[in-house]
Amino acid sequence: MISFITGKKKKLHLHLLIFSLCFISFCLFKTESINSQEHFNITEYLESLSGYPDDSLAYILFQKSQDFIEADSPEVANELLFHGIEIAQQQHDTMLIALCRLRQGMVFNDLLKFRNSFQAYYQAYDISRELNDTTIMIQAMKGIENYYYQLEMTDSAIIYCSRAININKAQKKYDELSRNYRALYGYQIYTTGHVLGGKFVIEGLMDSSLIAAKKSDNPETICYALTNFALNICNDNPEKAFQLFYTAIDSARKLPVPSNALVYTLTKTSDLLFQNNRDKEAEKLLREAYALVLKTKDTRQLSHLTYLFGDMMYKKDSISKAIKYYSDAVELAEKHRYKYYLPFIYKRLFNLYYSRKMFDSSYKFQQKYMEVFRKNHNREMNLQIARLSAKYQIEQKVEVIDNLTIINNQKKLIITNQRKFIISLVLAIIFISTLSAFIYYQLRKIRKAHWKLSQNTIEIHKKNKELAELKKKRNYQLEVVHDDLKQKLENLFENKEIYLNNNLSLNITAAKLKTNTSYLSGLINQYYKCNFNQFVKKYRVEKACEYLSDRDKDIYSVEGIAEMVGFKSKSVFNNTFKEATGITPSTFRNNTSKS
Repeated sequence: MISFITGKKKKLHLHLLIFSLCFISFCLFKTESINSQEHFNITEYLESLSGYPDDSLAYILFQKSQDFIEADSPEVANELLFHGIEIAQQQHDTMLIALCRLRQGMVFNDLLKFRNSFQAYYQAYDISRELNDTTIMIQAMKGIENYYYQLEMTDSAIIYCSRAININKAQKKYDELSRNYRALYGYQIYTTGHVLGGKFVIEGLMDSSLIAAKKSDNPETICYALTNFALNICNDNPEKAFQLFYTAIDSARKLPVPSNALVYTLTKTSDLLFQNNRDKEAEKLLREAYALVLKTKDTRQLSHLTYLFGDMMYKKDSISKAIKYYSDAVELAEKHRYKYYLPFIYKRLFNLYYSRKMFDSSYKFQQKYMEVFRKNHNREMNLQIARLSAKYQIEQKVEVIDNLTIINNQKKLIITNQRKFIISLVLAIIFISTLSAFIYYQLRKIRKAHWKLSQNTIEIHKKNKELAELKKKRNYQLEVVHDDLKQKLENLFENKEIYLNNNLSLNITAAKLKTNTSYLSGLINQYYKCNFNQFVKKYRVEKACEYLSDRDKDIYSVEGIAEMVGFKSKSVFNNTFKEATGITPSTFRNNTSKS
């Protein structure tokens, strides 16, 4: 029996020894792998590929870049992509150039080079339009849309989101379509709240997102859509909203771990639970989400979760921890350009310091909060200043009333205690002297606070003046842009005669001028006092007059002239011509032939 046990122990020791050796070998392999990535030499690597044909070299570099992205080495990945693009350009392989630009957009985003990321995405978008490749186009537009949203240029983000909706709807890509509707909902809420022609349009976007998600039959997409739908109804029907939240959570927990959908759903649910004072439930979900987000590396949700942890610590009255979480959230939001989180965090810090009567810090974050919303929240800014000013005034009045009450009681005591008049008088003098010193100290403190408020008011006035100058400069720049666009528009119509195209539209013209339709339409209304169709018809009628007056063009019928100048039908041409000249095209031709 003893020998059996001894033999068993030996086998166990042998197994442990083998396991240890394997583990050490694995660690050495990983270390060697990491070191090789850190010391990766692009020149040597390109030389090692010299035997490959040129038309496959760019593709090899493109594939290799993915390995370095997964190894968290975006700088090396970017260098490989750069060389891949150079080779692809020499081979005139536009498809591969577009794919490399797309991946560059993601890499630059990881490197926090947002402008470079935008340029890479836009180049991929241009190529995709030339190739008419909607798959690349959709991915590029998503990157462009995200860039504009990070810069709070929601109007531009809405344009690209709407284009993606049209493409995905036509191709029945319901996963992407659901995401587009969710994004458009967020942009409209951020821009206009629920004021967009009644809140039915906003709610309609969430309905569309949920319908598209169900059609996609993708559990992750359905989780996102359910969560956002619940957020939309939480004010009107909180119980129904929580049912949908927990349905989404249960569904998301069945997805492969770690799941971005589960992180998103847990984050939004815990936020709403905090708002409804269900703190224990919120904390449980919050901690689960935080453990997952560290694995998914979703910086957007990490920013949100971090300031929710600040809320949790604030409610627990753990002020130092709350400030730490809020500060980390500010750092994340600024680093990754999630500016839409900043006002919420600044407001929380302001309220935290204000409730603790730490007025210097409170004022600091109030200024930051007002700076973010300086254009739309001047009224709120003035209100907060008034609150601070009123607080000092009220404190001063209360102190004076308290002091007068004490003095009055002292006088009554002197009257009722005649026998102890001298002792009481001495005590009263000492007390009044101390009280006077205290009042003097408080008055100095209040004057100092008022002086500080005055200085702050002067500073605010100075900043408002600077804002007015910036606005004036911006208006001047807009005038320059208007003049340039007007000159290009006239060149397009007068020199290139684009109006001869009978399929010409506002969209086509805006695309050629590289602007948007709203901007172009406004420019025409402002400078030419007409709409786009009237503007085009004016040029077409002038050209028709020229052709009808030209005797060499008599071989063409009136209908032929109409088609030549861009009209699709003779009746529209006749009506437009008569409206402009007062006579029909035939009469005009006859009159000019006689003369």
